[in-house]
Order: sequence, then structure tokens, then C-alpha cells
Amino acid sequence: MSQDYYQHAYVTTDWRRAMAEIGAIQGIGHFMEMPDAQFDTGPDRKAVAHFALANKNGVQFEIIQPLSGDIRVYQWGLPDEGYGTRFHHLGRHFSDRTIFDAEVAAAKARWAMPVASDTMGGTYAYFDGRADLGHYLEYFCFPVGSHLDAVPSF
Repeated sequence: MSQDYYQHAYVTTDWRRAMAEIGAIQGIGHFMEMPDAQFDTGPDRKAVAHFALANKNGVQFEIIQPLSGDIRVYQWGLPDEGYGTRFHHLGRHFSDRTIFDAEVAAAKARWAMPVASDTMGGTYAYFDGRADLGHYLEYFCFPVGSHLDAVPSF
């Protein structure tokens, strides 16, 4: 899926369980798994999390289990104890960097941007739309040939 698309993203306290449950609900056979992924969240900030990605009917599903580092944004909505999986953000992929930059500028004029960085050959930014929308927004731009080309589709 190298063109523009939307993503439904979930955070969880149990990555494997969430993959099984969301996979069964959505008819997803398997996910691209990125365990213990370290990524930049901003200047001099990093996070470690398990990630899983799969595409179904033109929508990308992402599952994130925050582990350590700068993970405050990814812990939002999760219980302090026990199992939980929660909808976290609506993501939007832009294949054109100029459009991405314009959309990021417009979003920054409206919402706080707690996480943003260039990573894995692309770039992304989170916006705190919780007061208006009930969830975060993520805008991301990765070129053809990035890790996203390996995400399975069903």
C-alpha cells in the first residue's frame, strides 16, 4: 500500500493477545511483527514498543504495546493493571511529502504535537485530538521501498 490510506491503531498491554483478537475480528491472517522496535519520538527522545501491522480492505491496522522510554502517548487509555486493548489513533499516510508538510502545519495550528520525528526512512507526527475527536491523530509519510511495503494484505 504505497498510496495514501488510513490506519486504525490500537494500544495494548498484551501484543500477542491483541493480534489474535483483532485478527479474528477483522479477518486478518497474520501481522508484520516488529518486536522491541526502538524509534525516535522527538529530539533526544526514544521509545521502545512492540508493533504489528496488517492491511485489510484498504485500511491498515496497527497494534502497539509500549515497553519503555518516551511512551507516555502510547500508554493513554490503557489500564494500570491487567489486560487492555484500546483504540488509540486514526492514522493517515501521505505519499507526497509536500502534502504531508502542509497537513502537519494545519494540524499544528489546531492541536498539540507531542510526538514527531524522522524515522525508518520516513517521517511521522502525532496530534492530540482527544478533546475534539476522542483520540490522537497520526500523520505519516514513508516512501515506496520502506518497511511498509512488507505489511501483509488481506
